[in-house]
Amino acid sequence: MSNFTKKRQRFLNWKTLLGIVVSFGGIYLGFRRFDGQTFLTSLKETDLWLFGMAMLVMVIQVFLRAVRWRYLLRPLKRIPLRYVFGSQMVCYFGNYVFPLRFGEILRTYALNSRSGLSMVSIFGTVVVERLLDVIFFLILFPVTIMVYAAVWPHWVRWSGIVAAGLMLLIILLIIFFRKSRDKVDRFLTEKLGRSRFGTLVQPLQRFLEGLRTLQGTPHLTAIVVMTLVIWVVSILNVWVAGLAVHVFFSFQNLLLLFFVTSAIIAVPSAPGYVGTYHAGAIGILLYMGFPLSQAQVIAVILHAVGFIALTSIGCGYFLKYHLHVRDVASDTDNKELIKESGE
Repeated sequence: MSNFTKKRQRFLNWKTLLGIVVSFGGIYLGFRRFDGQTFLTSLKETDLWLFGMAMLVMVIQVFLRAVRWRYLLRPLKRIPLRYVFGSQMVCYFGNYVFPLRFGEILRTYALNSRSGLSMVSIFGTVVVERLLDVIFFLILFPVTIMVYAAVWPHWVRWSGIVAAGLMLLIILLIIFFRKSRDKVDRFLTEKLGRSRFGTLVQPLQRFLEGLRTLQGTPHLTAIVVMTLVIWVVSILNVWVAGLAVHVFFSFQNLLLLFFVTSAIIAVPSAPGYVGTYHAGAIGILLYMGFPLSQAQVIAVILHAVGFIALTSIGCGYFLKYHLHVRDVASDTDNKELIKESGE
């Protein structure tokens, strides 16, 4: 089999095709009724200064993520913040342009080329970052729902109950893992690994390793504070983007829109969350009472803020670091990081 065929199969697999189908479905749901004239008229009224401010807030959020990531990397090696930020930007460029969340591999490779740390060690901190965001979502979402339970829709409240249940499960896993770490490792490798569910072993091991790293990090307080700040800035970004299209979200609507769009990007989709993000945002904006054309404009602007700012800057770092997708793919063939990043 030629190298070209292998690379094509790596990206054009069933997960990629499923994501593309889901994205087209999201585009259809969000824009099946589309008034082009009204849409363009509303789009032209966008305040470009506030749109630029929203992009700046987005970049600040990524900078804060780089600061947090540097704390996670510090036990391994002290790395200049400019390299960590550049690698983080490369990640967003990759996720917006390539399938299978390939940006996570790109940033691992980028930081490896700048710092000399092994890709496996760096990718371990990426897993911990993912875990942190998941944990904060599972904490903040149910707490927020408790405050607005009377005014938010039933399906959101049930989602909050599910999130609270998952958070409880993670807590129980942490307690159990601390007391029975050897038993868990043996079960994963000897029992589960030899069963038909063997493909779950590696993701579970990464998850448990992430919990272990979080427990042992000497900078846990700083990391938790940085995560909270990141989420506040992310919510602020949605608010500023709304102002750009002359929409002043109430606090409860702002939180509802933020949580729904944050959850929807976990759904398999084409690169850049195209379609799924728009369908989720438009759906919840319609629930809030916005007209369809205005909801479509808001969704497009919210997505464009991140897409334009992060793709353009990330592309600059991608070129600056002389990264080549061919090299990244070949260097990770034996580490299975590409496979893990898409799970």
